[in-house]
Amino acid sequence: MMQNIAPSRALVRRSYTVLQLAFVLVSAGVFFVTLGIGLFVLPIANESSELYNFLRNAIFVGGIALCLFGIVTAIRAVTWKTENDKARFVGQRLQQHLDDQFTYIRNINKLRLGYIDAVLVGTPGLLVFRVLDMKGEFLNEGDKWLTKNRRGEWAPADKNPTQDALDDMISLREYLRNKGITEDIPIFGVVVFIDDHPIANLTVKDPKLPATHVTALYGRLQNSYLAKDRLSKKTAKAIVDVLYTK
Repeated sequence: MMQNIAPSRALVRRSYTVLQLAFVLVSAGVFFVTLGIGLFVLPIANESSELYNFLRNAIFVGGIALCLFGIVTAIRAVTWKTENDKARFVGQRLQQHLDDQFTYIRNINKLRLGYIDAVLVGTPGLLVFRVLDMKGEFLNEGDKWLTKNRRGEWAPADKNPTQDALDDMISLREYLRNKGITEDIPIFGVVVFIDDHPIANLTVKDPKLPATHVTALYGRLQNSYLAKDRLSKKTAKAIVDVLYTK
């Protein structure tokens, strides 16, 4: 059965590291605020000195700024998204069809790579997912996306998942090269809607990347990504190590 894994160890470690940094920032901020107050209450130099007044004000204000920044950083660490339920649902559907030669890594969030909903790694290559829970009526023509407004007219969609996926594919290729995987890696992309008809009505015309409902995903992949093997098992394992453990 396909390996469906998340969150990445690196993501969890990063969240913990950021939380530690937040504690250091708040602690340093409290120290400087206390020191600044002390310099106002118990001055150790001529209070009329402009330099002295500037320094104690700077220490006090800087301490407050550090505290605030530390609190914001702590909130970011605590709320750091370590799971993507939509991507997990897609992985569960794929597990019904794919064997253990495939690894599905969801919720990838790395420095110098950015955020990717999920990547499927296997001997056919890499498949980058853009997973959507948007509702309504959509038209994907080439790399453009339209949606019907309240008047029933087609208008540009708020999001362009095809372009998002293409950007992720470019970033992923560059990231792997920087990590020492210099082989020409075949990278594919797909846009997946969680909801089926009639909640999300989807029409496609010569799409630049496949766009489909999750219920039809495996069938769409059989004639594209899954059509043949393009990558050695050794390279596929190395990519999994880079994306999941590092």
